[in-house]
Amino acid sequence: MAGETTVAVEATEARFRALKHFPSQTGFEADGTARWPADQFTFALARDGAIRLLEDLHDSGAPVEADAASNTSAAPAGAPAATEHQG
Repeated sequence: MAGETTVAVEATEARFRALKHFPSQTGFEADGTARWPADQFTFALARDGAIRLLEDLHDSGAPVEADAASNTSAAPAGAPAATEHQG
């Protein structure tokens, strides 16, 4: 797991504190937070509402939501819009 990207997460309800990351078996601290690998398992639990991500991973190379990633015609945030100049 050396060099693996991790993300801070928090259980959204007390009952979800019993969850452990699979396959690392990393559980939650007493305060309901944990540091888990930024992988499909973690993001699936976040989408399902069992956990919440406590960090913005947009620039970390972690997967982005499918609807945002599939929109290839849009310019990245902060990029100037492409315009056609006629000479």
